[in-house]
Order: sequence, then structure tokens, then C-alpha cells
Amino acid sequence: MHLVLVAVVVAVAGTWWAHRWLADGRYRRPDEGGPLPRHGWLVAVVPSLVVALAGASQHEPLAAAAAAMLLAPVGLTLGVVDTDVHRLPNVLTLPAVPGVLVLLLVAAATSGQWVDLRRATLAMLVVGGAFVLVSLVLGSRGIGMGDAKLMLSLAPLLGWHGWGAVLVGVYAAFLLGGVVALALLVSRRAGRGSRLAFGPYLVAGAVIALLSGA
Repeated sequence: MHLVLVAVVVAVAGTWWAHRWLADGRYRRPDEGGPLPRHGWLVAVVPSLVVALAGASQHEPLAAAAAAMLLAPVGLTLGVVDTDVHRLPNVLTLPAVPGVLVLLLVAAATSGQWVDLRRATLAMLVVGGAFVLVSLVLGSRGIGMGDAKLMLSLAPLLGWHGWGAVLVGVYAAFLLGGVVALALLVSRRAGRGSRLAFGPYLVAGAVIALLSGA
């Protein structure tokens, strides 16, 4: 019953928040003009994904399930923003890191699953740290810093569910991104120097890992 209540709250509040956040284009900088991306589809997709993630997390502590469900509104919003301006705003990616960690800490405290919390923290340090390191070393030639900051919140969320979930999430993200990049090159809709918004694929990879029960 509690899981259903949390799912309803996340679905309703998350859809409202995502719509409001994208409707006024507050994430754009002064030099980022043009028509705002359409996002009416979020009204149907956010609640549907919340329900799916709730079902996949039904045997987890409530706080851990809530962390997974929040991936729907926050992750989809980040995907829209990244596709639009090829940038993931700090105002969303940075608070997500302590937010996920606090929820997982509550989950461990209420269930005694401290091993899962340690694995989640280690995943953040190892996988998230690796993304940050690659971004710092390679700059624009590698992973964007926004993507690295996003991974700092996705890695512990996946790590809570096991190393298999981390592996599937990262692998699926690169696979999806690679397939799309190849399709764009073959169709000549992009060149070798074109930038690909990677945030949506990181989110998609995390969703695939959680829904597949990896």
C-alpha cells in the first residue's frame, strides 16, 4: 500500500514538475534560442515509467524504490534538456547525487541492507569516479562533465541492485549511443565531429538495467 502511495505521488508531482521545468525553458542560457522542444508526451510516459519502476522495485525497501521511481521524471527531463542544448544543468545533476545517497541510506537503515549500501557507494566511487576522470582527461573528446555528474547519481542507484545492474546499465548506454551515432553517420545526418547528447542513453541504460532485474 505504501509503495502504491509513493508511486502515485511521484507520478503526479513528477509529471507536474517536469512539465513546469521544461515549459518555460529555464534551463536555457541567453544564447540558447529557438523553439522549445515538445514535451507533452511526458504526461503519459512519466507515470507509465514510474509504475514500471515501482513494479521492478517492489521487493526493495520503500526508500530505495522511491529512488528508482524518481528516475522517471528527473531522468526524462534531463534527457529532453540534453537533447535540446547538449548540456546537463548542474541544478539537476548535482542535487541528484546526495538525494540518491540519502534515500539509499534510509533504505539501509530501515532494512539492514548495509551491504547493498556499501556496494552502491563503491559503484559511485568507481564507476562515477571513472566517468569524471575520463571527462577531466579527455575533455570534449570523451565523456562530458555533465554526463559524468549524472553517472555519480546513476551508479549508486544501480549499485544498490548489484554489480550486474551496473554493468548492464553502462553497457546498454554505450550500445544505444553507439547504434544511434552510427545510424546518424550512415544517414549523413551527422558528421564525425558532431556532438551526441549522451545523457538520454545513460538514463535509458539505467532504466533497462532496473526493469530487467539485472
